[in-house]
This record gives sequence, structure tokens and C-alpha cells, in this order.
Amino acid sequence: MELDARGFTDGTTLDTDLCIVGAGPAGLVLSAELVDAQCDVLVLESGSARSGPEILALNDGDLSGDDYNGVGRTRHRGVGGTSALWNSVVGGRTAAKYAPLDPGDFEERPGYDHSGWPFGIAELREDYARAQRICGLGQFAYDAATWTSAGHEPWAASGPALVSRVYQGGTRAALVEPLRASIARATNVRLCTHATAVAMRPDAANRRIVELSIATPGGPRWSVRAKRVVLAAGAVENARMLLLAGDGSAVPGNGSGWVGCGFMEHPRDRALVLRPHASGVYAQSSFYDQRKAADGTWLIGRLALSDEVLASGRVLNASGTLIPRLGSAIRRAREVIPGFAARWMPTEAHGWSSRRNPARVFDGFTVLLNVEQSPHAENRVTLSARRDSLGVPLPSLHWRWRADDHERLKRLRAIVATELAAIGEVTIDVESRPDPNANHHAGTTRMHDDPAHGVTDRDGRVHGTENLYIAGASTFPTAGFANPVLTIVALAVRLARHLRSEC
Repeated sequence: MELDARGFTDGTTLDTDLCIVGAGPAGLVLSAELVDAQCDVLVLESGSARSGPEILALNDGDLSGDDYNGVGRTRHRGVGGTSALWNSVVGGRTAAKYAPLDPGDFEERPGYDHSGWPFGIAELREDYARAQRICGLGQFAYDAATWTSAGHEPWAASGPALVSRVYQGGTRAALVEPLRASIARATNVRLCTHATAVAMRPDAANRRIVELSIATPGGPRWSVRAKRVVLAAGAVENARMLLLAGDGSAVPGNGSGWVGCGFMEHPRDRALVLRPHASGVYAQSSFYDQRKAADGTWLIGRLALSDEVLASGRVLNASGTLIPRLGSAIRRAREVIPGFAARWMPTEAHGWSSRRNPARVFDGFTVLLNVEQSPHAENRVTLSARRDSLGVPLPSLHWRWRADDHERLKRLRAIVATELAAIGEVTIDVESRPDPNANHHAGTTRMHDDPAHGVTDRDGRVHGTENLYIAGASTFPTAGFANPVLTIVALAVRLARHLRSEC
């Protein structure tokens, strides 16, 4: 069922077995997986289905370091969380590109500090398969062979460092709407909107969270008492909540000093341009265009690093997609033709492989590289001296694209350019720096079996606490290249199984 905290009165206290803070993908999946469990579940969401400006203003914060959109424009408060910011399109609907982490993302890599997860991909494989169904995707298969069909074959000319794989496309509605419907029907799960968690109170020994303070902008102040608490509010807010716990002198999980540290984004690099040797390459590249497979699965072919190259630790993990580049004549025409007429003209978007005479329209491809960022402790979330409208210290993010990551990116560019030389002429804009604004926050509460090197254990439980857990990409030790949603959902399935066993 759903509750609206604007109808509460000051001093209200809700008791529950499990309180989940945040109704983004992690919180929604976690709560839906616990429908019919032998425990009462309360989900707190700061926003609602349509959050107003006073709610979204709570995303404000400070920024230092390199140019970045900051913590305001890259987050969203509301049911569905940052899925409201997705900007891919599938079948005319708002969507995301899905892919799992690579097996090598879970392993330690030489020369790559703080790499490696507490477990390998094999431990997550069944949860990934469950995540596929939850997200409304096809089978858990991202290799080229599964999705190769007549007229849609991957390039055979790329060298041993690159392999062809796919993204699957899934709509926001396919993920969020069934989860919300399941929660609405549940008798043991309550989704409470307009409920912003502003503080956690631990017991005297700092071993358990005994109470959460909740505020409703323009409304009441109230509280929740829960036997167990899960923070599922994103990498910025999860870290902020830990830093705000108690009087701030004993931050939960911070024996390692990693709370708030290791913030990661997914920068997008556009330095590579591929100009095919032959005009037929456009039609022959349909595997890498967006298309619908025979079983209804939406696909986009991509170029990936081989396991051997990734394991070397010398480059950042990455995925390359082909974005067509309009020829100069078409580009100039779009600039002078009125907008209503220009909508009928070619664009730098999917569908290029089926266009008639594409060589007359396009002059090549931008090879868009979605790259990982290393988990550097200096990239971190702390508390600002400024406060939000509820009187709570705002988050402050320090973010930089570091020189060691840029060196790995330059090596990556060179590898990709060499591998694609058989397809066409490849040029590299060596002065280009990647765009960091993918809205894919990760790190800040990294998982590690050793409390000296992480914030949570392999189950997401905060080190040194008995009843506090964290869900979402903030627990990622490394983030790979991929949109994190599929892995967020898989980890939420895994955590739900653990919590259900304790009900």
C-alpha cells in the first residue's frame, strides 16, 4: 500500500521490521522481492510520483574539482529515483541501455588500486538472470553469437583486443510500473512518499540504528523505529546519511575511512572518429545499430575489450558504440533550415544502417567510448557548511578526472584505433577530455570483506553494525563501464534473499 506523509501529525512514530530509505530501482526491487515475507516493510521516499521543486531542491550540494554537473542535476527524488533522468529511447519510450559487469570487473587487476569485489560474477549469475526478468529484458545473454542473424553480423575485421557484444534496451515503465503495482497490492509493504530521512540515531554502543528522524517539507517531523534499516538512496545520499548518523563522531562503517570516498562516474569519450574505407560499411554495420530481435528484445551492438586486455590493468574498461556523423553539407543545411522542416532531415541517431545511400549523408562514425573511472579516495562526498531547507547539512562532492585514469584512457584510444584500422581511417582528438555527466553515481560505501578496506561486507551490511545495510551502486568497489541498473537490481535481489532469511 501507499501512504502520503503530508497527512501525518508532528511526533508520529511508525514501527516496522525493516525500513528502506529510497524508492529508486534498488529500494523498489528490494521491497517488491520481500512482498509476502514474514516481516513488515516500510519504504521511505523523499519525493512522490511527480516531485515538485521544493523536493528536488533537496538535491542541492557543493562541488569542487573539475567541471561536472554536480549533485543537483544528476540526481532525482521520486518514485523510480534517477530512472526519471534516463535519456535513451526504445520504441519511442524513455529507456536505458542494460549490460552486466564483465567477469574481469570483479577481479583484482595489476596496477589498479582498490580493484576486485568480495565475490566473482559466478555468485551473481542467477541474480542477474532474475534481474533480467524484473527489468523486462530478454534472456541473460550479452555475447554477439546469441544475437547474430542474417543481415546483422558483427564485424570480422576487428583484431584480438576487441570483441563484439550487445546492450539490451529496456524502458523505464517496464522496470518501475510492475514494481510499484506489486507494492501497492502488498499487505506487508508500505511505500510512504514525501518522507525525507534526515538523521539516524544509533544506540549507546553505536552497534545498532534505533530510530530514524523523518521530515516532510512544509509538513510534520516524525520518526521511524525499525529492527533493520537499508539505505537505498544513491551514492551521494547513502554516504551523507552515514556521515549524519548520531553526532557525527562515530560514523557507521568508517573504521576504514572510506565512507564517502571512491565516488565514480561513467565518463563518455568522443575523441575517436572512424571514416569507413567503403560505402558499404554502413549497411554492413547494422549489428551495431539499434534493432529489435526476433524475440522482441531491443539490442544495440557494441565493441568491448577482450578479457586479456581488461585483465592487464593497463586500460580502463570501456564499451564502444557507433554514432553516425552527418556530412558537412547536411550539417550546414540543418543549421539554416527552420526547425519544423529540419525534423525530416537525417540526424546523428540510431536507424542509420537502414537509410538509403548513407554514404551521401554521413562522413563516418564517432566511436563513443563509455569508460570506467577508478575508485580514488580523493573523489569523495563530505558534508557542507550549508544546509538545506530542512536544516540538514548538504552534501559536498569533490570530483576530478585524474591523470592516471587519463593515461589509461589514452592507451585505450590507441588500442581501439589500431583494431579498427581495417574498417576505415581512425583519427584521435588527443586534446579531448571525456564528458563525465552520465548520472551514474557509484562508490562512496564500497563493499569489502575487510573493514579496513571498505564500508560494507559482501551482503551490504555496514561494518560494525548489526542492523544497518546499504543497497545500490554506492557499494560497488569498481563500476566497470556499464549503466549500473542491471547490477543494482541483481544486488537488490541478492540482499532481499539475505534479509528474507532473517525474517
